[in-house]
Amino acid sequence: MSNRAADLPSRPQNQVQDLKRDGVFKGTSDVFSVPFAMNQVLVRRDQGNFNRQPRLIKLCPLPLRQDGVTPLAKSKIQMRSLVEGLRKIFAARTRRWEYLQVEVTTRCNLPGCLMCPRSAWPGRWQHQDLDWANFEALIPDLKQFARVHLSGWGEPLLHPRLWDMAEIARQEGCGVSLTTNGLGLTEEVQLKALEHLEMIAISLDGARAATYEGLRPGADFARVAGQIAALCSRKRAMGRKRPEVVLLFMKMRPNLAELPEFLEFAAELGVDRVNATNLDLVSTPAMADLSLISPGLPGPEIQALLQKAAQRAQKVQMHFRNLSLKPKTDLVVCEANPFKNVFITAFGEAAPCVYLGLPLAGEFSRKFFDSSYRARNFSYGNLRDQRLSTLLRQRPYLNFTEYFLGREDVGFNLFQLPPGEYSQKGGNQGAFSRPTAFPWPPVCRGCFKTLGV
Repeated sequence: MSNRAADLPSRPQNQVQDLKRDGVFKGTSDVFSVPFAMNQVLVRRDQGNFNRQPRLIKLCPLPLRQDGVTPLAKSKIQMRSLVEGLRKIFAARTRRWEYLQVEVTTRCNLPGCLMCPRSAWPGRWQHQDLDWANFEALIPDLKQFARVHLSGWGEPLLHPRLWDMAEIARQEGCGVSLTTNGLGLTEEVQLKALEHLEMIAISLDGARAATYEGLRPGADFARVAGQIAALCSRKRAMGRKRPEVVLLFMKMRPNLAELPEFLEFAAELGVDRVNATNLDLVSTPAMADLSLISPGLPGPEIQALLQKAAQRAQKVQMHFRNLSLKPKTDLVVCEANPFKNVFITAFGEAAPCVYLGLPLAGEFSRKFFDSSYRARNFSYGNLRDQRLSTLLRQRPYLNFTEYFLGREDVGFNLFQLPPGEYSQKGGNQGAFSRPTAFPWPPVCRGCFKTLGV
């Protein structure tokens, strides 16, 4: 990102007016444009009339004294207030990257979950905790990321220094989150989560014990649900808005019928949001039998259940994100957007996403509808050799992202895509009957994320 003001677009006047309307700015009828770069703020004349002189904006949080202040001192106070306010408003925009996912361990206290790739290759699964030296190697670059998610293919609560990592990421100005199976969500851990996390996601794939424990052998439905309820209750008692508590419900054939009931159950537990995801890494025929992803539109029974779930979420006022089951053939980039996100494996490898950073050596398989693809992990390099910021400027990263650069011709900016949103051109309303509109890196062949499901 350039630091020269001349290289930067002015803030659109309607956006400044929006800030005025929302009570952020006051005191001027002749709003000027404010470009920004990192921590620099410059004042320009109004874009519409270069003969006008710019007027200073008074920032609400810093009232000005009416007596005993010279015009020069008053102007300095106004500008300092403006700078501090804009630093807070645009803090996230000064960070080049949106999301750093750090796999703190590949170990798990529920190793037999039917939907997990660990079940497909139990003898080949490599157990590894992230070495502290590798995490320390990340620290100089954390300031470039808005968020750090301390999770991967294992259970993060098993890492002995998890909360040290969370504290350091917070000190670097990152929002910190993690995903857990909830078994280790003890009272002590709940207090740590309330202290350190912006968001905690808990995997709970059923509204009934038999369904959930059938999909996750060794799990304890009553224990996990009770600990989730206790976390939410403790958060309310402390008057906290954070962490956001999110339940992850992976939609599969054995549990889909419970999704409407699950949304009511989530509301009773007191969580903030439910994300309904898909089983999108299929490695064995048994996993294929669980998955709901199909080449065309979901069947009428599935669509009816999803519609019922959406209505139930609205009824109980639960925020609900339901990841689509309809394949899209013209994604510009998948939600792992390599221009904004990076995945660090427990071995210190920097990869585009979790699907290219499995704790497996050698090849593994991906089932893609009726086809099966041989796949391998892909890495930009390892933290023991070079800093992350250096790896993201070198040839492996550039070669991988080159596949996506030409797609901006269709009118989308890959650097500005919000996380979790996909840009599309047109839309496939029928069956999945043609190849994707854009080429994908060869290592992505057979990945359902290229279809946005």
